[in-house]
Amino acid sequence: MIFSQESLKVLLLLSSEKDNSVVLSKLQELAEHQSIHATLLMCDYRSSIASSLILKTEHLDSAVEYIKEQHLQSLKKLASEFKHPNINYTFRVEWHRPFYESVLNVAKELDVDLVLKQTHEHSKLRQLLLTPGDYQLMKSCPSPVLLSKTGSWKDRHCIIAAVDPSHELSRSSHLDDMLIQEAKALSELLELPFKVCHVFDPTGWEVVLNSSASMGVMGQFVVLDTPQEHKQMLDTIREQHNKQLLELQSRHQLKDEQVALLEGYPEESLVSEADKQKAALIIVGTTYRSGLLGSTAEALLENINCDLVAIKHADFDALETH
Repeated sequence: MIFSQESLKVLLLLSSEKDNSVVLSKLQELAEHQSIHATLLMCDYRSSIASSLILKTEHLDSAVEYIKEQHLQSLKKLASEFKHPNINYTFRVEWHRPFYESVLNVAKELDVDLVLKQTHEHSKLRQLLLTPGDYQLMKSCPSPVLLSKTGSWKDRHCIIAAVDPSHELSRSSHLDDMLIQEAKALSELLELPFKVCHVFDPTGWEVVLNSSASMGVMGQFVVLDTPQEHKQMLDTIREQHNKQLLELQSRHQLKDEQVALLEGYPEESLVSEADKQKAALIIVGTTYRSGLLGSTAEALLENINCDLVAIKHADFDALETH
């Protein structure tokens, strides 16, 4: 488990243009109960300099080194301002774009336990036209990623683990077990209660039923014509989801008030629950079989009003996401 380790290797991506105090304060909060080796990373790339036809190669190299040195001094200053007896700081400056590639490379090189980054809002137009680096980190980084969206955790009331025991990969990879274990560890570390939530989406009322009929078909497509049939089928499916959640509850010895079966679209229901509980963080599993965007985790990143921790299953392969 990441958040119960005595020593934690953290890669912290900082901005050269925006305030970094919130995310550095959260690093200090984590350090209250853990020894942390924190690598402060700043990434930059200016095409106006890199593609200049006026500067000679040696002058171009000098310009880049000057910028990198300025960033290095900024990182050292931040480390001095946010020093902590349990934090050992080191520094990296990368001249590269897109930034997430540098983060992935450094995270792999250092074999970090956690990547920590402050999120920044993008315009709606940019969200439609470009793939923001935050999404790419969630998608491709094998290390857990903590994306900071809000202020201090001290004025928050709980931690949420968003599980999906109905998903085959969650069961086979024990991803839900990992999420619950990390939620427990964070709960103890931040001295906040935690809650395990599973969302059942009742909108799909046309159901594929498995069949063992002698005709040899794998299943049959059933269209429910009456409201009563619809309700009966939803009750059956709801009970299946509740049974799967109860199995998780029993396995982790959770109290009834620590689990909740929500109904609706996952991203909407989880956002609503996080607001209701005034959550500090939501812990989600991210699973990908292609490079396509649009997962529940990504929708949450855009709309959730708390921090988000994205965790991959143990057999995750970053190559599958490209």
